[in-house]
Amino acid sequence: MQTTRSSRLSAYASAARMAPVVPLTMSSMVLVTEANADVYSQTGLSLTIGAGGPGTTQYLTITGAGSASVGQINFRTVNSSYAAITGNGIEWRGLTQRRNGGNSNWFGGIPVSAGATWNNLGRTTGEFTGTDVSFNSSALFGDINFGSSNVGGFNDDPQGVGDNGDTWYLLFRFTSGSGSGDYGWLSFTANVDGTSNSYITITGWGYDDAGGTIAAGATASPVPGLGGLAALAIGAGGVRRKRQRVA
Repeated sequence: MQTTRSSRLSAYASAARMAPVVPLTMSSMVLVTEANADVYSQTGLSLTIGAGGPGTTQYLTITGAGSASVGQINFRTVNSSYAAITGNGIEWRGLTQRRNGGNSNWFGGIPVSAGATWNNLGRTTGEFTGTDVSFNSSALFGDINFGSSNVGGFNDDPQGVGDNGDTWYLLFRFTSGSGSGDYGWLSFTANVDGTSNSYITITGWGYDDAGGTIAAGATASPVPGLGGLAALAIGAGGVRRKRQRVA
């Protein structure tokens, strides 16, 4: 009996020495990091910014873990032509338009549909009025032009959001503070008919704290990746080996 037990121990030791050592690669570390990512969001907001003259600035605070402040977005009506949407340490996926009949460029955010991302907007420059239309990645404000044709030189609704209350999104990323490098979205509904009765309503926001390009409208945390599945498999294997030893 003793001889058999010693032989088994020697066999286990030899197997342990011969077992290959699997290094912890960068890809496996990334998978674990992705599993720990979080998407923070707030929906159901109702902050209305109307045309018809300069308005009072409204503030919206974006928060992360433990309700800690990450960034702030400001809204105000500049005149009956557009609403200015800015942020402290925030840049927007931008749109450049040269107004019809004018020589100056106007800048703003690109209204996109749900599911669009920073690098996959789902819109083309041909959808916007004005001349020399192009997209950029460094706009410091996300204007929504109401497009009253007698103000500013734009045609009605130059960003093509319509007057039927559809939901649109602006994409942004933090450039400073605790959220630096993280991407997010801002949602709004638009009732823009090119008159002083136009308005937009801010309805929500969201951002991913892992630095990935979040889809417009995404509110749920990412599903655990292979790192999480591997951990479950290891746990299951441990339970199976324990049962075998008991048997």
